[in-house]
Amino acid sequence: MSAYDSKRDISSLPAAKDAGDPNSVRLSDQLLINTFMNNSQDTIYFKDHNSKFVLNSKAHAQGFGVKNPRELIGKSDMDFFPEAFARQTMMEEQEIMRTGQPQIGKIERWKQPAGNYIWFSASKYPLYDENGKIVGTWGTSRDVTELKMAENALANANKKLEMLSRMDELSGLCNRRCFYERMKKAASRYDRMKKIGQDTSFCLIVLDIDRFKSVNDTLGHLLGDEVIRHIAAVLAKHSRSSDTVFRVGGDEYAILLLESELAAAKAQAEYLRKIVQDSPLDLHDAKIELTISMGVSCYCDHLDIRKMIHDADMHLYQAKNMGRNLVY
Repeated sequence: MSAYDSKRDISSLPAAKDAGDPNSVRLSDQLLINTFMNNSQDTIYFKDHNSKFVLNSKAHAQGFGVKNPRELIGKSDMDFFPEAFARQTMMEEQEIMRTGQPQIGKIERWKQPAGNYIWFSASKYPLYDENGKIVGTWGTSRDVTELKMAENALANANKKLEMLSRMDELSGLCNRRCFYERMKKAASRYDRMKKIGQDTSFCLIVLDIDRFKSVNDTLGHLLGDEVIRHIAAVLAKHSRSSDTVFRVGGDEYAILLLESELAAAKAQAEYLRKIVQDSPLDLHDAKIELTISMGVSCYCDHLDIRKMIHDADMHLYQAKNMGRNLVY
């Protein structure tokens, strides 16, 4: 029986009894080899010192679209894989033969002609002759494409959940949690840049909707939600691409302006104030005029984000006290 024979009933093979146990069966080395090479779903292969195949399992041959494993003898990865991939495997095998150290569980990716990818978990070992001399390599690989796809799907789902955890559901803007994360990140960057002599500050605009409580009390909370979404859309549309708009709670918003001095931030705030004033909420049968009040602060004046936020809030209250629909 050759190493490439089909499955064979064990009961048809001669069995040697183990003297220690009259009921045991000692399986021959040939039978074990045949079992591995013919029935393993993992690929198994043996290579000489030139990385040429000398023995291959059925699963390995079938992976190359070859019916008879004997057809692989004398061939190498160069005959089946892209050149860059094949050269990399040959280098790895040379290193294994040089050091005697196996390579366990390496994840490999192979792009098929159709453009899709197949993933393998591969292990390679030195191949020794009867005298203990390394004469080649042998290895196994397992198709882990489905597992890899499941991992990628899980990673994408986790990424989406992470993104949603930083998004305000009503307005679609970044939420309060995201606001504090971005503020801390901006402050850390400023502090690093200052140490190397680059003073590029950043600013904060805080704002709320004037007389929003009366909108809710008069027109109801559903319409109040429409107002929240409307203001969010106007701010997001007309803010600079480098700025980030947040809804930090209720009818309160914040805008982080990177690479900005106080004068430029106030000019941007005034621009947005006018845009909101000129963009009533259209309800088809009526238009609701809306205005916002805004407070502005700059990090370079505080070097502490808590004080910076507090300063912007105080300026917002001053704008309210001065008559609303103002930037202070």
